[in-house]
This record gives sequence, C-alpha cells and structure tokens, in this order.
Amino acid sequence: MAAENYSKGAQAEQLVAQLLELKAEGNVAYQARDYSKAIEVYTRAVRLLPDLDDDDDESLHRLTPELLKQAAIILCNRSAAYMGEKKAVAALADAQLAVDYDSTNWKAHWRGGLAFMQMEPRLERSEKAIASFEATLLCTSLPASERDNVVRALEAAQYRLREGHDALDMPSMENCILS
Repeated sequence: MAAENYSKGAQAEQLVAQLLELKAEGNVAYQARDYSKAIEVYTRAVRLLPDLDDDDDESLHRLTPELLKQAAIILCNRSAAYMGEKKAVAALADAQLAVDYDSTNWKAHWRGGLAFMQMEPRLERSEKAIASFEATLLCTSLPASERDNVVRALEAAQYRLREGHDALDMPSMENCILS
C-alpha cells in the first residue's frame, strides 16, 4: 500500500476516482468469473490505499469517509475473488483488513465468516466464523434481503462446532511405549 497520506480534499477525491475506475474493471472480470484477472485489478487498487498504522489511530481520522468506504469495498471484492479461487487465507486477510477500514461494512464481516468456513475445519475457525456472522447481523448496513443468508451461515457454523466436525483425529496410539 502506498505510504502517502491522503488527507481530506483534492488528493482524497482523486484517489477515490482512481479506486472507482479499478473497482469497475475488477467487477467486470469478477462477473465473468475471471477471478485471477479480478484479483490482479483489485490488487492494483489496494496498492493505492493509504496504510492503516495500528499505532496511529489519528490516521483513520485524516481519511475521508468515502475513501474508507471504497477501500473496504475493494478489499471485500478481492476477498470474494480469492474465495472464487479457493484461497481462503488470502480472502480472510482481505476481509479482516476491510473491517479495519470500515467496520460498518457488513460484507467485510460476512466474507470473513465465509473464509473461515471455507478453511479446513478447526474449533477456533468455527468460533471465529460464528463471531463474524454475529458481527454481520449487528451491522445496520445489512440489507433485510440478506439476513436469512447470514442466519443460515451462522447456523451452519454453530452446527459444525456443536457436532464436533472441527475435532482433530486422535493420533494413533499403536507405537506408544509405556515407560
């Protein structure tokens, strides 16, 4: 990501315009199911995004709301493209970063939950998927038309956790020697 500071004003507006162009190009590739091309285009957009410095909460306040919103959307879109390529870890990383840019974006939480569910089952992954889907349901931006999908995904994660589909197989005890 670019180290440049995009403060309120002309620079931020110019960056948003560039992001919107790249997002549109990436969306065309994604809709054509050309996920690798979509990832490449969204990655060009991600490289333009200002860094979010964990130690500097002030950096978020210097960014315009529209820039934060578009950054989250682009990361969510790249997350979806990674899921199309069955790259759950990369999809999860983008979804989590999208939450950092805009925690009100329901798709950021949703895609995080889906990425956890796409991974090999593990206890902590189901727990985190549940937390992601619950966070999705709390987002005021969640459309009513998507609520049932989120509830079903939450129920699937809860089922996977409850039924022990996350349990690791016990190692073979055949070669254990008592001392």
